[in-house]
Amino acid sequence: MAVSTDVATIRAQRYLNAPLVERCKDLAILIDESSTTELQLVFPLLIDSLFGITDNIGWGLRNVTLQRNPQEYEALCNFLGPQGPMFSLCYKLLPDCYLKYNFPVSYLPSKIRSLLEEAVISPFYLDKIKDDQGTRVPSVLSMNPFEYYIFHFAYHLTNPWLQLLQRENVWVNWETVYVQLAHCYLYHFLPRDNTAVLPVIGPYVKKTPPRKLTQSPEYKRLQTPRLLRTSILSPGSMSPGAGVSQQQCLPQVWRSETVVQVFLDFWLEYTEDEQLTSPLSVAFMASMPRRHSVHSGEHIRLVRAFIKTLHEFTNSATGDKSAMDELKRIILPSVQGKIYTFLRKAIYHWPLDSSFRLILEAWLSFVQPWRYVPGITYTKEGKAEEEERGKIHDIDRWIAFVANNLLAYTAIFQQLLPRFMRTDLVAPKNALMLFRVTKVFSQPHLAKMISEVESCMDDVGLSRGRLSTNQWTSIVRQQILELEGPTYQYVPMFSSAITSQIVWFLSTIKQAHLTATSLIEALENRRKGRPLFFSMLEFFSCDDYSLDDIGIEERRRVPVFLVNAQQQLIDIFQIKLEDIPQVAIVADQEYHDSILSTSFCQQSQTEPSLDSSKPGVFVPLQEGRQTCRYIEYMGDPELQPVRTYECAFLVRNFYKLCCYINHKYQHDITALYSRRSFFGTVCRQLLVPPTTVVKLPKRTPYGFTSGCEERLPARLSLRPLASYTFLLVVMLGIFATWIFNYSPFAFLGFAFWVWIMYIIMRAILQHYFLPGSNTTRSSADTYLVNR
Repeated sequence: MAVSTDVATIRAQRYLNAPLVERCKDLAILIDESSTTELQLVFPLLIDSLFGITDNIGWGLRNVTLQRNPQEYEALCNFLGPQGPMFSLCYKLLPDCYLKYNFPVSYLPSKIRSLLEEAVISPFYLDKIKDDQGTRVPSVLSMNPFEYYIFHFAYHLTNPWLQLLQRENVWVNWETVYVQLAHCYLYHFLPRDNTAVLPVIGPYVKKTPPRKLTQSPEYKRLQTPRLLRTSILSPGSMSPGAGVSQQQCLPQVWRSETVVQVFLDFWLEYTEDEQLTSPLSVAFMASMPRRHSVHSGEHIRLVRAFIKTLHEFTNSATGDKSAMDELKRIILPSVQGKIYTFLRKAIYHWPLDSSFRLILEAWLSFVQPWRYVPGITYTKEGKAEEEERGKIHDIDRWIAFVANNLLAYTAIFQQLLPRFMRTDLVAPKNALMLFRVTKVFSQPHLAKMISEVESCMDDVGLSRGRLSTNQWTSIVRQQILELEGPTYQYVPMFSSAITSQIVWFLSTIKQAHLTATSLIEALENRRKGRPLFFSMLEFFSCDDYSLDDIGIEERRRVPVFLVNAQQQLIDIFQIKLEDIPQVAIVADQEYHDSILSTSFCQQSQTEPSLDSSKPGVFVPLQEGRQTCRYIEYMGDPELQPVRTYECAFLVRNFYKLCCYINHKYQHDITALYSRRSFFGTVCRQLLVPPTTVVKLPKRTPYGFTSGCEERLPARLSLRPLASYTFLLVVMLGIFATWIFNYSPFAFLGFAFWVWIMYIIMRAILQHYFLPGSNTTRSSADTYLVNR
């Protein structure tokens, strides 16, 4: 048996060095053919290689995308899918309850590590703790193969080493195979159609050693939810005296609990720096890279998918008294406190830029559970009908959720209010974010439910003796105590203080609306005065060269968003028009001028009036009244960046062709350019004269290189032929000859003959009538490039 185990391990190690597609196929065959004993040693090798435990690289789950790597993407999805070979391996090893794998405690989130050090242990981790024999401090978690894989998969998203490698793709890396697998796991292990989790496996028995827990003074405030309770188990399997029976998890429940609890702990952790004070945490942070305080776009999108799946899973409960239905009933109340804490801290630390929409959408998904009920699928067809179905129609069904998560509505809204007051609302993405928030809170019945729950905290409401009042009072007070602490001063959302802030905010929105409107009018007027060529070029290329990086169609939507957001805020807080102070509000002229000046800088690069012999760009500045400066390019003119009026494909290929010709015939070109005969004058009309360029100092690992000048010899350049102006003239000429029934080659031949005659005439004039112009032209070109 030992020999066969070694053979399986050797085969696995050989397969792990193969290309990714072949690796997945060979490992799938190995898993299918090998016995349980042979796979016990293969499993940890596979996990280490897959998630990069030893080399911090892994199989690239967070780099492989469908567009760039379709074959690798499909192979990984099939191999790691919920019913693929990887989970088949886990289920093969699962029946042996004594087979455990060690997951290092140092990989756990910092808050979980701190709890384990203080012996304040969540029931979920109770049967997994394994102390170090010397220090009696938890060092590893001992877990079954399924748990071992899920823990490593969740940790892969928050691995600080991988965060270090993924820094440049922090905002665009959300179409990877890792994101696809995470969605598949959520949908598979949290079914929304009342079906069992497949495959149906036998009950798993956990061996839990007795352990004494230490209760800290703050234990009641710690977010350590226990999802799986004894009430979930079927009545027939429970007896007061059966110790093992009370820990026996039904197959369709314990896997779902594991996925939710692990994703919750790893993905929704937001630990403050001052909380990392324990000895183990300090030692761990010293040996690992520091995690980013702002999560990646990939991370936030997965958090939103996790929240949406929890809503869908909870709303699919049917009340059939099954174990899965009981889990659906208790799962959201068990985790909603941690979701609120994560969202509140993430919003507080998020920078003031357009990426804020990611965390904002996650919050809006959390506070709208009525959008995720069975039967609603959001597609482009029937959008109006689906939006109507996703609104609040039954207040009695959703008011309990609003009461249990009142802080998620009111405290976070009050947290967002000053942020939006400091945000540039003229920017389309920011205006859209404000509109999204006001649209959610203005939907029917939501403000009424929030006001109803808040009224329960009033002494007047308590004196009425309503049953619902007493119910919401205890729920809200307990929620505030657990999530914010006893010193937190709750400010009602519809209080006079918040209403006064909204009134002040309305004037900010009005000013942003006036600024956006005036900006659109100015850009429209500039657009009407554009030359015909640039208007045609803009039409065919679907671009707008007169604006900055924001198109005019996007800017047209800004006033609409702001007007709707203003009206929705008035409706939410029932503000009367006479209560709004009538002050003179005008457009922000300074902001208006700054946008137009930036647009001018970009437009100036396409103006034909500029001297093309001095290549450069306009750079925006803030020096007195001057808003942009022309910076000249000092290097090789052939290597300057591709301009907006040039075809990038032709520029690059003409450059390659000219490099080949200039390198192969360098001596011949130099000799022809230097000849004083008539033929030499013709060549000087076709070639670029010798040029002196400046090489600036560059940073190297050994310091800065010294700057120097370099003399470029005479050379051929075809870059002028790559301009859109030249190409448009050629196309118009071909079209004109086609109308008169002439071949396009006839036009090209005629144009070439005219060009040759033009070159010869210029050569005759310069050679016989202006003999000193050659030297003057060469020195002048050198001066223009270098001044």
